[in-house]
Amino acid sequence: MIYQLNKDYFVRALSESDLEGAYPGWFEDQEVCRYNSHGKFFQAREYFREYLNDSNRKDRIVWAICHVVDGHIGNVSLQDISLINRTAEFAILLGDKRHWGKGVGTLVGRKLLEHGFEKLGLERIHCGTAATNKGMKKLAATLGMSLEGTRRKHLFLEGARVDMLEYGILRTEFEENAAP
Repeated sequence: MIYQLNKDYFVRALSESDLEGAYPGWFEDQEVCRYNSHGKFFQAREYFREYLNDSNRKDRIVWAICHVVDGHIGNVSLQDISLINRTAEFAILLGDKRHWGKGVGTLVGRKLLEHGFEKLGLERIHCGTAATNKGMKKLAATLGMSLEGTRRKHLFLEGARVDMLEYGILRTEFEENAAP
């Protein structure tokens, strides 16, 4: 276990056993992948094995989000980590729909931002999402991220062009929000 988030949830590194569970199926679930590109091209088990083997390196951290009873329910990551610019992209996939709407994204998101700023020395963490993705827009705002811009008609989702919204948070903003 990397971090215990509360009595029900924790994060840990992805493991080989995750490949035998529900994890690969999340990428075939069109509702889970509604706002990303994962469900457009189906992947063989070898794709997931390669991802697992390459999941934690200097430019990427991937954590398995786990529930004490249900096990591995999603992934959260910092991607494209730049140790020169001290920036990273935040990404999350909650594959087990039984845990949607329970605040898991907020719990794990805050911990990953804290890890990025305090352990990795990052200065800025950002994310992008479809303008139609209400859940991710709400999560970004809850995490203290500011809307920084719009990439017009950047995404092709469900047969239509959709704007992508860019959010970001600076270390100083995170520290101000985290202060008691």
